[in-house]
Amino acid sequence: MFTKYEFKRDFQLLGKRQHSSGFSLFELVVFIISVAIIYASAARRFAEFPGEAERVNFLAITIELQTAVNLEIMMGYSLGKFANVEAFAGTNPMDLMLSPPSNYLGALEFVDQSQLPRRSWYFDRQSEELVYLINDNDNVSVIRQGVKSSTDEIRFRIQLEYRLEDIESGLPIELVENGNLISEDNIRRRLNGVTMKPTVPFNWGGVDANALAEDAIVEASG
Repeated sequence: MFTKYEFKRDFQLLGKRQHSSGFSLFELVVFIISVAIIYASAARRFAEFPGEAERVNFLAITIELQTAVNLEIMMGYSLGKFANVEAFAGTNPMDLMLSPPSNYLGALEFVDQSQLPRRSWYFDRQSEELVYLINDNDNVSVIRQGVKSSTDEIRFRIQLEYRLEDIESGLPIELVENGNLISEDNIRRRLNGVTMKPTVPFNWGGVDANALAEDAIVEASG
């Protein structure tokens, strides 16, 4: 049990320690400046999030679409529906998704993009291309005829990939030629695979989506 005197003495000592642990004027100024610097840095970082979020969302949907195309083509091969695979070119990849993204506007004709919201997808029935309308295009560029330029849209199309091969060996002609010419009668054009590719190569924040599409190609078997 504390005596009245001991309790009063301990309380006074505690009060002195609490008083001595407070901020000095110099420490308070340093703290305010530090918080201001951290806040300014965080504000700049958060300001980048909308554009980065758009890019990440775009790439995620692109990968989902490529996966849906791949699954559809593999099923076509496994069921022996080769003709259907060739007819697949130019179709709407959004039709293959179980649930299209909420920013997909549908299949449209005679589109006036100025009337459409940015950060949205639509399928252009006339060109048979899937279109994404970019909102923040600061880090987006396309290359047309070797010239790099900015863009406010990215277009994709389901395309057939073909290769030329030697009839006798079935190998691509670049592996057979080895400096020798092959007669045109011994060359055939064969379906190599199907992929969803951008109609114009583009780069978004360092991501080469054209190369990404090439990696996702489904090769024909047999």
